[in-house]
Formats: sequence, C-alpha cells, structure tokens
Amino acid sequence: MVKGDICEKKLLLKDEEIKNLQEQNEELVSIIKIKDSISEKKDQIIKIQDKAIGWWKKPELHSYLGVQTIRFDIVDPYVYGRVLIEYSKLKLGAQYFIQPNKPSGYGLILEYKIF
Repeated sequence: MVKGDICEKKLLLKDEEIKNLQEQNEELVSIIKIKDSISEKKDQIIKIQDKAIGWWKKPELHSYLGVQTIRFDIVDPYVYGRVLIEYSKLKLGAQYFIQPNKPSGYGLILEYKIF
C-alpha cells in the first residue's frame, strides 16, 4: 500500500511536469510564430522601400584602369583610365587614353544599362 501511494504521487508529479512542459512548449511555439511573422513583414517592408527608391539610389564614384584593342590582335593597344559616377542604371564620367605612336586624348562617357 505504501509503495502504491508513492508510485501514485510520483505519477501525479510526472503528469504535472509534463503539463508544465507542454504549456512552455506552446508558449515558445507562439513566440516563434510571432517572430517569424515580424521577420516576414520586415522583409516585405524592405522590398517595398527598395521599389520606392528605385532608380535614384545613392551614386557611387568608381575609377578604372585598363588596356583595350580595336581588333582581335595586340597591334596598337591603348591604355585608358576612367572616372565614373555610377547610378544603378546610368554611368557618367570621363576617360583619358594613351596610344603608342599617336597623341593621347580624352572623352566623356555616358552609359545606360539595358539588361
């Protein structure tokens, strides 16, 4: 009889622990769902803001140095340097080039990104 009472009390304690753990689990699941919904809404808001900003993002200043040829041979290559202000689809800048045996020169650059 004593063993049965002890076992019954232990069973009741274990049932109570299981009930408490299930409640904690449900609370944690609800917290995770709330955080996931907040994260999804944040991503949606960022996408909307990106679309609203669109083309006029902050311009970036870049410079490039390179070598270029006119045809697919190495005869008469020229060295060039570019300074560009770049938007997401538009590039504005200047270029300075040097060719051997010819006078060097400069020019303006206006590029638009098609795809």
